[in-house]
Amino acid sequence: MLTNWMKRVGCAAVAALLLTGSHEVQAAPPGWELRGGSWVPIVQPGRGTPEEEVASMIQELAIDHTGSLINHTRSWLKKNKTHPLVPQVLLLQGDAEVARGNKYKALFSYEDLLNSFPTSELYSGVLQKEYDIADAFLKGYKRKFLGLRILPVSEDAIELLDRIQDRARGSALAEQSGMRVADYFYSRGEFQEASDSYTDFLKRYPYSQYSRKAEVRRAEASLGNFRGVLYDETPLLDGRERMEAIATAYPQTSQELQVKAVDDRVYQLQGEKTLEIARYYWRAGRKHASSYYYKQVIANWPDTQWAVDARNELGRRLPEETGK
Repeated sequence: MLTNWMKRVGCAAVAALLLTGSHEVQAAPPGWELRGGSWVPIVQPGRGTPEEEVASMIQELAIDHTGSLINHTRSWLKKNKTHPLVPQVLLLQGDAEVARGNKYKALFSYEDLLNSFPTSELYSGVLQKEYDIADAFLKGYKRKFLGLRILPVSEDAIELLDRIQDRARGSALAEQSGMRVADYFYSRGEFQEASDSYTDFLKRYPYSQYSRKAEVRRAEASLGNFRGVLYDETPLLDGRERMEAIATAYPQTSQELQVKAVDDRVYQLQGEKTLEIARYYWRAGRKHASSYYYKQVIANWPDTQWAVDARNELGRRLPEETGK
């Protein structure tokens, strides 16, 4: 379920995406310039002006007076709702919350900037800040509740990274965001989600510098999604097929992955699974079916321990079938 701030900005985000492609970039107001991802004055603002207040806020952030800065930004925004420096003040407000350790609260200010000023030259820098917050969320940062930082925000991070991909389509940051989502699931052993995320990544970014990594991880996730010989072997077969495709496309990578070892493992597991089927039918009293699968193991996996076990069990349980 989406969090409150995501519900609040959802519709505005769509409008922002449409605006971004049809307007020129909104540069800094006269007398200001972009420097280090922030607007800064290049001439001293007049005393008592809104511009001087913003310059003062920049200094407050620099000396870590974040509490007073946040109060200052709130009062300034109430008085100067249409001022050209509103994006800069929203940026300062978010940065102050981050500096205070309140990464979740910072998103309200960053989202206001992104949704209300999609053509601002501050836009891409704020997207990077949101990526950094999402990364922190996935690394274990928690949201405060009753004064304690105890609420996990990993779902918010996934939503945030998906939103970055939509807002910065075709960019290096978008690719990085897509890979971060897939890697998160992979690192947690959530292999089905990882496989789906890597597949989505490869569809979105077929020529990405991360394509080979995504191919390899997707194959490994498929193998990891195999739950054992008593379960569906489709993930195992998908993993092997993908490994073979990687071996063809990237011969050097195939050596590093020991693709043949994977293939041998699949071969062994299929023999073991067929032997378990033979044993199941024996326990169920279906002797003919049991004999059939014992013989399949002997014929198709002759050089394995499973064939030895199948031959011994068949001879002991159904001696009349031996040699047929």
